[in-house]
Amino acid sequence: MRHVLGIDIGSTGIAAAVCRDVGERWSEPVAGPLVESVVHVAFDATVSVGAEALRRSVGEPDRVARGFLRRIGDDVPFLLGDELYTAEALTAAVAGWVVDQIAADEGEPAERIAVTHPPSWGTYRRKLLLDALAAAGLPPAMLLPTPVAAAEGHLARERIDPQTLVGVVRIGGEHADLAVLRRGPATFDLVAHAEPAEPTAGKTLDDLLFDHVRERCGDVAPSALRLVCAEAKERLSAVPETEIGPVRVTRAEFDRLARPGLLATLDPLRRYERLSAVLLVGGTAAVPLLAELAGELTGCRVVAEPEPAFAVARGAALVARLGEGAPVESTALVPKVTGFPDLEPEDAYDDEPVPPRPPVVLTPLEPPRRRFAPSRRGGSRSEDDE
Repeated sequence: MRHVLGIDIGSTGIAAAVCRDVGERWSEPVAGPLVESVVHVAFDATVSVGAEALRRSVGEPDRVARGFLRRIGDDVPFLLGDELYTAEALTAAVAGWVVDQIAADEGEPAERIAVTHPPSWGTYRRKLLLDALAAAGLPPAMLLPTPVAAAEGHLARERIDPQTLVGVVRIGGEHADLAVLRRGPATFDLVAHAEPAEPTAGKTLDDLLFDHVRERCGDVAPSALRLVCAEAKERLSAVPETEIGPVRVTRAEFDRLARPGLLATLDPLRRYERLSAVLLVGGTAAVPLLAELAGELTGCRVVAEPEPAFAVARGAALVARLGEGAPVESTALVPKVTGFPDLEPEDAYDDEPVPPRPPVVLTPLEPPRRRFAPSRRGGSRSEDDE
C-alpha cells in the first residue's frame, strides 16, 4: 500500500510510524513496535537491528554498534569486524532496515520518509545524513529536528496560534533535549535549544533505583536486578508502588531519588516566561514527576504526549504525509551556540561550523548493503532475498 514513514532513531530505541494512503486522504500515523537501537553488520555486510542484532552479538560482539546517530559529524568511524563504517552510513543502514520491515507488511517501500535529528544539528551534519540516506538507495527523505516533529504531532490534535511559543522536552534513555519553538505561518521555527551535558534520563533513573534497592537487597545478581529495576520504573509511572524482588518501592520513594536530577535537567526552562505550553516526549516522559516539575518551573500548562516514546515518530510521519513537492531539507533554524539566546536578535542563528578534523586520513567506505525483502520479520537478510 502507498505510504509514508516517520523514523526516530534514538540512543536506546528506534520508533517508526506509518501514514497510509486510504483513498482521498492519508490515515493518521500508526506506530510500530519500539526496537532497541543496536545494529549488527555481518561479514557480508547484511544488516540486523534490534533483537536479532543482540542475538548475533553473542557470537560476534565486535560487529555491533550503538549510539551511531549522535556520532554523525565525527570522522572517527566504527570498526565492526575488520571493516570501518561512518556513523551516517550505519544510521542510513538502520533507516533502510526500518523501511524494509514496513515494506514487507505494506507490499512496497515508502513513498517518502522523514527522519528526525537532535535540535543542535546544523547544515553540516544534516547534509552528511541526507547524502548517506540517498547513497543507501532509500526513498526521498526529509530531515527535521525532533522538537519540531513532536510539535507537529501535537498540532494535529490541538490548535497552536501563530507566534505562540511552545517548549518541547524530550527525555529518552540516555539523552535529553530541551527546545523552544515559535509557531510560524506554516511550520515551527526553532528559537532556542539546550542539551544538558549530564542529563537525568531513563538509564540514570534505572541506576538510581538499582542503587536504592541493592542497599536493601544485596543477594540479587546485579545484572538481573538492573533489568528488574528498569521494568519497575515503568510500572511506577502507572501504579503507586511495586515490588522489586523482596523489596517494596513506592512512587514517593522513587520521586525522592529522581527529583534532584530531573530538576537540574529541566532548569533551562526557567528562562522563559512566555511559553504557552510545554510538551513532554521520549520514553522517560511517562514518569509523572516530570510533568509536575516542568509545571513548577514554567508555570504553564504541561502536556505529556500520548505514548511519548512514539510521539516524535508520529509527528515525523505527519510531516512526511504533507511533504509532497516540498524540499527535503527542514527550514528550522539552529542557534550558533547551544543554550537559550535572547529571542529577538536577527543574528542569533547561523549554519553549524564544520567540526575540526582529527589528524588522520580515513578511507571512505560504502554503507552496508540493504535488502527490501527480509527473509523473516525482524531477521537478517540474505542474497536470496534480492
